[in-house]
Amino acid sequence: MEKIGIITEDICSLPEKMIKDFKIEVVKTRLYFPEWEKFPEKNLYQLMRETKALPKTSAPPPGDYLKAYQKLDRDFEKILVITTSSRLSACFNSAFQARELFYKPEKVFLFDSWQAVCGQGLLVLKAVELIRENREIEEIVESLDQLKKKIKVFGFLKTTYWAEKIGRVSKWQGIIFKILKAFGVYPYLGFKEGRVKLTGFNFWTADEFEGIFNQLKHQAKKGKIRVGINFTDNIEFAFKLKEKISKELEVEVSFLSMVPPIVGANSGPGTILVACYHV
Repeated sequence: MEKIGIITEDICSLPEKMIKDFKIEVVKTRLYFPEWEKFPEKNLYQLMRETKALPKTSAPPPGDYLKAYQKLDRDFEKILVITTSSRLSACFNSAFQARELFYKPEKVFLFDSWQAVCGQGLLVLKAVELIRENREIEEIVESLDQLKKKIKVFGFLKTTYWAEKIGRVSKWQGIIFKILKAFGVYPYLGFKEGRVKLTGFNFWTADEFEGIFNQLKHQAKKGKIRVGINFTDNIEFAFKLKEKISKELEVEVSFLSMVPPIVGANSGPGTILVACYHV
């Protein structure tokens, strides 16, 4: 029996190969989009653009986490659950309720990441690294708690339309976003104490690609960084960014992957998300 197993949600947006190789158990979120059922030949983002319809999303129910606990119970002494920020989703609450129903709740350790997408993904990979170093679970949780406050996420959205409709971005944040873009300033979103906020602006460029790269360049000047990249329907953009980061900043990108549909439904087509922290 292995020492510690990891459970997280698909919102972490890690590549399937990593999830399989590191034996990470993923609990899937829910997406309800009737228009997709009517036109299965079209992709999610194509339909969102064409219809402006709002997909409905929800956190996994407690029963899904309970099944995950029962599955890992056979092979691991302890279970570490790294959830999406409790200030963004009900994932943590569902995981907590499931632990109360589990026959051995003291075996399950819950960790509120205060993150999502690539930020959450980097935390999961750090947990894998610490487990491989044979660290105790209490030490791992403490290290992750320190790290989650240091991770920076740069979210570049084409529009805040869907994020506003779902409630991830406030009306006033949406207004500021539109005004800044109208003046040639490219704003970006990030996480602050577990909530989505407008966290910065690219005053020197209105170009999305250069804006993202310059943010990472600024971070790399302060020291070595670890980077994760997520994308929606803009895979060529994402690979071009990864190549530029690797060559010009000499930074290894830990992963590059597409977000699950629930994230795309919240952020909209054309979204690029980058997370980093200093190592």
